[in-house]
Amino acid sequence: MAAFPAFLALFLYVSLASGYTLLRDDENEIIWPSVYHFKGEKLNFKSTLKENFEMWYNGEVNRSRIDFYDGTVKKFYYGDTGYEYVKHPYTTEEVTNGEVCIVRYSEDEQIDFLPDVSSLTYTGQTMTLYDKVVDVWTSVEPQEGKVLQESTLYVFKTDAGVDIPVQHVSKVYNYDLGELTSHVITNFYDFSDEVDEDELNVGDEDDCEGTFLGKDFHKDIRFFHPDIPSELDLAFDLYTNHHGKQYQDSEHQRRKAIFESNWRMVEEHNRKNLGYKLKLNEFSDQTPEELSYLTGTYLSMHQDPDMKPFPHNLAEIDDLAEELPENFDLRMEGAVTPVKNQAHCGSCWAFCTTAAVEGAVARANGERLVDLSEQSLVDCAWGYDNQGCNGGTLDGAMKYVLTHGIPTEEEYGLYEANDGICRIQNMSTTYKIRGFAQVTPRNPNALKVALNKYGPVTVAIHASSLMQHYASGLFYDFSCDETYPNHGVTVIGYGTRDGEDYWIVKNSWGETWGEDGFILMSAKNNNCFVLDSPYYPIV
Repeated sequence: MAAFPAFLALFLYVSLASGYTLLRDDENEIIWPSVYHFKGEKLNFKSTLKENFEMWYNGEVNRSRIDFYDGTVKKFYYGDTGYEYVKHPYTTEEVTNGEVCIVRYSEDEQIDFLPDVSSLTYTGQTMTLYDKVVDVWTSVEPQEGKVLQESTLYVFKTDAGVDIPVQHVSKVYNYDLGELTSHVITNFYDFSDEVDEDELNVGDEDDCEGTFLGKDFHKDIRFFHPDIPSELDLAFDLYTNHHGKQYQDSEHQRRKAIFESNWRMVEEHNRKNLGYKLKLNEFSDQTPEELSYLTGTYLSMHQDPDMKPFPHNLAEIDDLAEELPENFDLRMEGAVTPVKNQAHCGSCWAFCTTAAVEGAVARANGERLVDLSEQSLVDCAWGYDNQGCNGGTLDGAMKYVLTHGIPTEEEYGLYEANDGICRIQNMSTTYKIRGFAQVTPRNPNALKVALNKYGPVTVAIHASSLMQHYASGLFYDFSCDETYPNHGVTVIGYGTRDGEDYWIVKNSWGETWGEDGFILMSAKNNNCFVLDSPYYPIV
């Protein structure tokens, strides 16, 4: 877990008591100020994300505002007119870090950002590290199944009878899983009961563009932030509508919590400007454990005797590489079929193998593409270190195609995303390969030579939750170094962008994922093991 400042040290709230003396409230009722300014930070101990914010609220003029990430994103709520405004940065080919303003109409009042206290019960007082007495309010709410949500709120009562929030702690326990599934601490500081009305003014409202929710989810989501409960609800509704998902009440709440966590992860990553972007997609309301079906490739425990060696030694590889083009893309040669979707079956090993054979056959047949059957490998290749939808090996899949061939999807039948009965013996035609070879491992020049001379290459990489949310750019995941290959994909080219080399990789998660189903993987440092086990068919 990334290091956070020790949260106890965040009780530096001397400014809260300036001008006030402690007053016990016998009625034990929380009364928030009608005008306030706070700074604060939210610490998520499960995702290791830290987010700062600053907020203004004036009930007298019916307007409020909250800024995130040191003012990078500004949100204005006009309760008096019913409009909401968001200002956030944007970058295009022409503009770097400009600011755009978007507006939508809402019938809601202005947003009060302080915690909802309706379910809290007064449980006493405690002393902070700096000899300040605060009231403690708690709630324990059972959720669906063996899930409990626990909230603790620490507030400072002023002699004016107003409560000032100090810290809010939220935890969710899942006793079925035996773990703490959520742990978030929100700290409030720098309170002031004076708010300049100019702080609540968005500026020239005519500069803000309108938005119509429901037309484009990825544009709509710019308007919302997961810290605002009503906006989280609306964003998740837009998400489920966009992806055609429906959940019962208990499942809806669980999926929304997962969606919120992934939303925060995507936003946090994209602010770092690491060279690639993430986005919310059809996987964003599922846990990494639930998405394990996406990564069904295993490394072989032995080297197949039928596998041929790469036909070039190291010196030949370097000599050949000097003659290669700087950029190469097999899509331009008509050797890549459209991106497919393995769906809920762990058959990535079959998809990448099929893509490589399709490309090799196309190059051998004068660029005439044929759509071969992944389902036939899922059903029939069990005797070759493969287990259908439960995963498989790249060299085992190649060995099966070498032995039995692979039919077209048209003849074998549509992909079913399930294990089925093998029908290979009923096929009139199967496409054969003469053999398969392993490209010299961990040698970028060797992979470039193989792509140019022999066609698409299957590789086993590590696919993390970052990759599952990949949108665009040159992907590089530092965390791969501590993991292992788990996913089969097909390298179909390479290139250079801004001085950095990359591989063009065809995935099997559908065309809506990544860059139309492809990912550009940084070629530095054997990123995510892309060079460890590359294979290609020989036609």
